[in-house]
Amino acid sequence: MNSLRVQLILQIFLPLSLIAAALVWMTFNAVEDAVEYRLEKEIELVARAMRGPVEQALLDNDRVRIRQSLGVVSEIGRVYGAFVYGADGVRVAAAGESRPGWREQIQAAEVVALGEELGTYENLGGEAVYSYFVPLTAATGRIEGLLQVVRQESEIAERLEVIRARGWWLLGGVISLMFLILLIGHRVAVVQPVERLLDSMRRIEFGRKEHRARVKGPRELSNLARGLNRMLDGIAAMQAELERKRSEHLAMAERMRRQESLAALGRFSSGVAHELGAPLTVIDGDARRLIDEQSLSDDGRRRLQRMRQQVERTRLLIRQLMEFVRSDRIDKMPVDLARLLRKVVVATRPQAEAHDIRVELDTLTDGLIVPGFDIRLEHALINLLRNAIQAAVSQVVLRARLVDVGVEVSVEDDGPGVPEHQSRQIFEPFFSVRPDGQGTGLGLAIVRSVLDEHAGRVIVERSRDLGGSRFILILPRDESND
Repeated sequence: MNSLRVQLILQIFLPLSLIAAALVWMTFNAVEDAVEYRLEKEIELVARAMRGPVEQALLDNDRVRIRQSLGVVSEIGRVYGAFVYGADGVRVAAAGESRPGWREQIQAAEVVALGEELGTYENLGGEAVYSYFVPLTAATGRIEGLLQVVRQESEIAERLEVIRARGWWLLGGVISLMFLILLIGHRVAVVQPVERLLDSMRRIEFGRKEHRARVKGPRELSNLARGLNRMLDGIAAMQAELERKRSEHLAMAERMRRQESLAALGRFSSGVAHELGAPLTVIDGDARRLIDEQSLSDDGRRRLQRMRQQVERTRLLIRQLMEFVRSDRIDKMPVDLARLLRKVVVATRPQAEAHDIRVELDTLTDGLIVPGFDIRLEHALINLLRNAIQAAVSQVVLRARLVDVGVEVSVEDDGPGVPEHQSRQIFEPFFSVRPDGQGTGLGLAIVRSVLDEHAGRVIVERSRDLGGSRFILILPRDESND
């Protein structure tokens, strides 16, 4: 299993354990050498301590005292045996569980001949032992004999084995503790932060795109969490940009569809206007002349007057159709909105007075310049203001001001307001909410068509001040406003 835990064990823990084992092994060797040296020194000290009494008894040729002096070895648990040899290497006295044979006596004679203290490992009576030889000398310096003190090698080996066993158990405990610390550290420092990152990824996978990973843990994993968050922020920004472009594409497609529809409607309207213009003029002229006849009854005059009203309404419809499909092909020019709004108020004043409606220009700032077509904007504002006058009870308020996105023009009335479910339909051609059936349904359609030509937009909402409708026109800002 190629997991991070296995990699940590193989690449970090295992090499460290081998290094620790090597260090412990070298330490054991050093300790064993020190312990072995100490155990050998003990035998050396015992031999030197016994040398004086044994040496004096040997010089006095008192074998009883020699045996008594050697008898102390039975009280020293660390000593296996003690032996005294003459100058010729012949054993004089012995104490302990073993007795030297002829080979040991020959060795003793050789040591006597050397005249020096000597420590050596050998086999005595079938037992592996460590012997220490001390020469016994007279006052003149002549060697009179030899003292041999013996310690079992197995006793030394047992001591060393105990130390070795304890050391390996200690090493095993340390390695186990290191392994436990490694597992806990891996869990806390690596597994938990990774699990948090995986949990964040699962949440994002299940649709929580606003979720962001917690930047917590070791620096490497924290940097990974930051990188994930930056990637998610970039994806969110890209999606927002794609959604914006998609909305713009849909709006452009809708605008093109409307333009195509307007072009077709324009061709149709031009033909209708051309074909109906002359007949309507003839009908209106004949009806006007008949009304002037003295012999005509009052009922006939009323009927002719209604005929002339319908003819006029038809002419109005044709004019609005032509305005609706009209598109100025000249370049846009700077338009002073303040001047245009004052002109529109003057143009609609007769209608406002006829309906007893007060029209106010509020917070109007001079120098509001937008790039556009003067006549088309005038037609749009007149249609919008006429609709407001028709819907109002007593008051209509116009405002114009600079905003961040351009220039905002609002028209508010104190009428009943546009129902929310009709806020999109009212801008469609031939859709009218007037109860008297007199509306052509083209006024607000003309407004939206003009705003499309000027790369603007129109919004309808409830007026907070007057309680009726509030139409907002947002137009791009001209550089001369800066």
